Amino acid sequence: MSYPVLLRRSGYRSGFIGKFGIQVEEGVEGEMFDSIQTTSHPYFQETGQGKRHLTEIHADLAVEFLRGCRPGSPFCLSLSFWAPHADDGAPEQYFWPPACDELYEDVVFPTPATADPDFFESHPDFLKKSMNRIRWHWRFDTPEKFQRMVRGYYRMITGVDIVIGRLVRELRKLDLFDNTVIFLIGDNGYFLGERGFAGKWLMHDVSTRVPFLIFDPRSDLGGRTRQDMVLNLDLAPTLLDLAGLTVPEAMQGRSLRPLLAGFNKEWRDQVFTEQL
Repeated sequence: MSYPVLLRRSGYRSGFIGKFGIQVEEGVEGEMFDSIQTTSHPYFQETGQGKRHLTEIHADLAVEFLRGCRPGSPFCLSLSFWAPHADDGAPEQYFWPPACDELYEDVVFPTPATADPDFFESHPDFLKKSMNRIRWHWRFDTPEKFQRMVRGYYRMITGVDIVIGRLVRELRKLDLFDNTVIFLIGDNGYFLGERGFAGKWLMHDVSTRVPFLIFDPRSDLGGRTRQDMVLNLDLAPTLLDLAGLTVPEAMQGRSLRPLLAGFNKEWRDQVFTEQL
């Protein structure tokens, strides 16, 4: 019942590149994707073109997939970047492509207001001893380290942004751009020292909220920001709905197509979130 299977059965060429961070039944990936190329660390790897950053490798693989698509034949590519995930085993934590080496060098990143120690001290003991605090010591426990780590984090994000620009240019070159919808979403929020924490997992909105952009070249409603409470669960039904397919009744989430069309219909006003 996953969206890659349903799209593929309806004639879509389905592809996946990058971090396949879920567990599925053995061998089922072949039913989900015509092409699947999973990747893993380290961030710098030897290739036929020399040592390249993993984000650049993702770009090469995505371009290869797109060049196998034909105008008029539908496709769905899921590209899951590892960046800007920290390399938890390395003291440096953040590694970026060479194109980003000089970026943000003169920027002084503001310390979050909630980084005041009083916020950390107000937490119960089990949070004070959590992995979020351990990783704070890895990344943000001195002002100098905070500046260095946030700079690296932003450079990694910009590396992803550069790749997205490359893929948009490739879509134009292949005459696929005008009928390709692009979703950009993060898989989790991120503490950058807020409340004395690093990482994710907790129920503060800085951890649970994610960036989510939708670009549809067929729409004249571009540039709008909606305040509706949407979820990552909404992606699969939205993809199926945009493809003109029936969304299975058992599928969680709701199609965002009415919101994309500018309708102000009744929408959810609460969600349930838990962390085990």
